[in-house]
Amino acid sequence: MVLENIFQIITTSIIQGITEFLPISSSGHLFFINKLFSWSDINLTLMISAHLGTLLAVINYFWIDFKRYFIIAPFEILKKNKNSDFYLFTNIFYSSLPIILFGFLITVFDVNYIYKAWVISSSAIFFSLLLFFSDKKEIKKNLNNISLKDSIIIGIFQIFALIPGASRAGLCITAARFLGVNRVCATKYSMYLSIPVISGATFLMILNVIEQNSTLIWIELISVFFLSFLFAYFTIDFFIKILKKINFKIFVIYRIIIAIIFLIFFKLS
Repeated sequence: MVLENIFQIITTSIIQGITEFLPISSSGHLFFINKLFSWSDINLTLMISAHLGTLLAVINYFWIDFKRYFIIAPFEILKKNKNSDFYLFTNIFYSSLPIILFGFLITVFDVNYIYKAWVISSSAIFFSLLLFFSDKKEIKKNLNNISLKDSIIIGIFQIFALIPGASRAGLCITAARFLGVNRVCATKYSMYLSIPVISGATFLMILNVIEQNSTLIWIELISVFFLSFLFAYFTIDFFIKILKKINFKIFVIYRIIIAIIFLIFFKLS
């Protein structure tokens, strides 16, 4: 691997790992860095391995919850009296369905994303302001209070994550906060939702990579996988802990500043 390729691997891993679960848009940051260093595109193999790393990080961090909601809870459907874990599982299912279906259709019909500086910046500013106003909502609910209607609303919000710069995590948290879910629970729910979403996106990408059958690709995949896993895991831990002390205002300010810098730097390209 040439030096530039190694640098791209490290950079992509760090950015994907840190930004995937924060409400600041991983796709927007990756596009910015990609354009900054004049890389022709975001390598598909790097994206797959980075997504796999972040996926394993969230599953590992929430392993007990993962077993409860994703492995054990589905079997509750066979029982007459369902427990709260089953209802949370169904909520996750309904919240995930819209973006998975839309993402699949975009892939099937080969719809091109509008990766323009003004689109990403405008999206980042608009959705960060939504997050700001949602965070003023009175706290009434925890994970067990999320209703079927709430889960569908969160799922609809999550569709807008397909807009570059919008932030999937940010949209899920925004919707949950508007519905009165407390900050930590809203954040956890967005992380639970990342499991089916990242799994679906990775599956679609990995089908293309398998066809390439390249040794170099697999070396890159393993390298990025471990790096993105480490950064994602520690970011999740830090984010969950810090939310007990602060609100989302700092992330809103950060996104607006970065969006403005992005626009100025690339001159509305």
